[in-house]
Amino acid sequence: MNLNEAQRYIEHLSVSGIKPGLDRMRNLCAKLGDPQNSLNFIHVAGTNGKGSVCAYISEILNESGYKVGRYTSPAVVEDRERYQINGRNVSQAAYCRNLEEVKAASDLMVLEGSEEPTLFEIETALAFMIFMEAGCEIVVLECGMGGAQDATNIIHAPLVSVITRISLDHTRYLGKTVEAIAKEKSGIIKKGTHVVTIAQSQEILNVIKARASLEKADLTIADPANVKNLKQGLKASSFDYGKYKGLKISLIGTWQTENAMIAISAIEALKKEKIKIDENKIKDGLIKAAWPGRFEIIAKNPMVIVDGAHNENAARRLSETVDYFLHNEEEKGKIIYIFGVLGDKNYPAIAEIMGPHAAHIITVTPPDNPRALPAQELADTVSRYNRMVSVAGSLEEALEMAYLLADKDSVILAFGSLSFLGEIRRLVDSKSVYLKKKQITT
Repeated sequence: MNLNEAQRYIEHLSVSGIKPGLDRMRNLCAKLGDPQNSLNFIHVAGTNGKGSVCAYISEILNESGYKVGRYTSPAVVEDRERYQINGRNVSQAAYCRNLEEVKAASDLMVLEGSEEPTLFEIETALAFMIFMEAGCEIVVLECGMGGAQDATNIIHAPLVSVITRISLDHTRYLGKTVEAIAKEKSGIIKKGTHVVTIAQSQEILNVIKARASLEKADLTIADPANVKNLKQGLKASSFDYGKYKGLKISLIGTWQTENAMIAISAIEALKKEKIKIDENKIKDGLIKAAWPGRFEIIAKNPMVIVDGAHNENAARRLSETVDYFLHNEEEKGKIIYIFGVLGDKNYPAIAEIMGPHAAHIITVTPPDNPRALPAQELADTVSRYNRMVSVAGSLEEALEMAYLLADKDSVILAFGSLSFLGEIRRLVDSKSVYLKKKQITT
């Protein structure tokens, strides 16, 4: 299997949709020799912040000398970025070779009369194969949308289970209340393990505590009140947390200190499993952690930022960050949005939270996704909160419109579904876009 064949196979699976349950996954992994059983995991679930927490933990372990696999989703630029070994994408050869094995096992399942695995199940099994072949000592494993019924939950007891902030998302599959969603997410907690979460609403914490108690798991709740001397900037932020002084992170966002706290608490739990990690390596890992598509500055003059805020809670965090870093009195009214989202998200809530910030909002339809919300429908909703709305027929048109509206002090913020941010990055980097934008003279 070459890369083109691999991409065609992934595209074929992309219509499989979401099908919770572990039976297909168990069957698939059994045919592959259960590669997950030879790996040690840090398992990360939650609604928001999972990817950043995975990035922090992975970099700390990398700096500590361990061979670390990291599995995250979705991809922003290319599919191989979901499978990283010590911070680098898996090679094309390893990706294709292992995907061919996973496809063969899936094809055998179908021949035997079983249901074909979903795309996420294939990708998760592929991660297990890649990391087993590479001899990874620890794998940082991000759940998909769920927990108990998530394909990643086929693993044995992890070294540490992590649950980030939980909010309403994927309610069609996970439940209509935060308690129901918390119950599903906390399904990753296994008997006698270490569990780390963040202080959040009491109804959510009650669910996590009950599951941890049932499984006799050691629970740590990271408390933002323990953050001191916080200084935030567009290049880096610094803070103290408990015994750790002078910590620095380069990921931008008012919520990133919380994600770093969760990662530190997970590392502390990992030490209880005799994993040796020096305090200086924690500091080195935190500052080196990078995570594309999370309030990421990809261009200047004008500044272009991309962010994967795709649900209500993430939109609130993005709104806080915009207020803190961008929306002072001198710059007020200079923010231009490119906004696209999937139709199964609570986009009216996102529009209500984010709409008032912008001088102009350009709506787009995320390409190549059957769940994409049409740009016109999104514009109709956004117009309730901001009358300066335009509909773009493509991402390229949206970016050209944004540049035409911008001056040198403007900020173009592309946010919503992660699925289109990679293409935005490519377009920003493309010379053709810059040739078409107006000459900025002010």
